[in-house]
Amino acid sequence: MHANISQMMADHLHQAQSSFEELQRLKSQVLEIQKELELLKATGGDQGWMVVKKAADLVGINVEALKQRFRRGTYPEGKVWNLENGRYVVNLRELRRYMNSDTH
Repeated sequence: MHANISQMMADHLHQAQSSFEELQRLKSQVLEIQKELELLKATGGDQGWMVVKKAADLVGINVEALKQRFRRGTYPEGKVWNLENGRYVVNLRELRRYMNSDTH
């Protein structure tokens, strides 16, 4: 009977150790997620600057049609879009704001 109690205590200790390790793993994952959320908050998530293809996909416009709007001056350079190394980059937040306003 003494051996059974010792075995039960050993089993409980092992389960507790496993639970503690799992808790530590989950805590680490939560901290990583918190870091990612802070980064998204700081950078505007996918509302900030991005390549023109991604922005066009997110607002449902053909890439060439969006570039044409930039060339025509429909949306202001420097605020909604920029050319960087010959490639368009778009501020999605500003693009959406201009698309939803009556100013264009």
